[in-house]
Amino acid sequence: GYTKGTEGIMREFDRGYTEVTFSKIALDVNAGEAIIHKEYHLCSADPNIVGVDNAFPVCFTNYDVADQLADIWMEAIHPKVSKALELGNINLRVKNTFDPDHPGTLISKNYKAENSKVELVSGTDCVIVIEIHDPSMVGEVAFDLKIMELFKKNNTSYILKATNANSISMVIWERTDNDNLIEDLKREFLIVTVKKVAVVCVMGSNIDEPSILAKTVRVFSENNIQIYCLSLTLRRVNIQFAIERDSFEKAIIALNKVFFLDI
Repeated sequence: GYTKGTEGIMREFDRGYTEVTFSKIALDVNAGEAIIHKEYHLCSADPNIVGVDNAFPVCFTNYDVADQLADIWMEAIHPKVSKALELGNINLRVKNTFDPDHPGTLISKNYKAENSKVELVSGTDCVIVIEIHDPSMVGEVAFDLKIMELFKKNNTSYILKATNANSISMVIWERTDNDNLIEDLKREFLIVTVKKVAVVCVMGSNIDEPSILAKTVRVFSENNIQIYCLSLTLRRVNIQFAIERDSFEKAIIALNKVFFLDI
């Protein structure tokens, strides 16, 4: 994995530079399977939060779920690497170096669990939510284009987006240079509200079952955890919740219990 590129491979890919080399070789030889060794399993939840005995290796998932993890910096592999392998129709196996007898996690392009179930509970407490409220928003075509132009100007992407008639909420990473974006937004729109939050995600290759969303919301209600906004798309691989930051670990532990321990 220790190679040199004219573009500056470490500058371009940071710690993922060895994985980039790994994927290039896999593609060049048209590997039947690419195997990467980590110092940990890809688990159902973070063992540092829920406890080692309460986190379980994920045996199978797909590249879509892997991308969802990468979007919150909980990546099994660098997203540019996984995308190259996916487009090359090469399966990826993530193995734990310290548990060599375990088959690890097999990530493939078209895998979908036969039965609807949660495969991972994850998230981050290093984010903020920005809400833009403006009465002139309702009925105006492409109102959010103005917002996205400012996001692009400030080189900022979002993790979660939720909208209604007059408000758009977006969750972004908490960074020291967010002030420039926030000031730009405040100059353009009527009310801009910023709040420190956490994002909790319920993920799986097949989470079509309506009870999964219901169970998650019930967990938050029973643990007195406030939901600020949520996101769910038609592909149904990731349900995202922006919640109180102080409740992040409590939420992960409670969801892990419901989906992986109480079964």
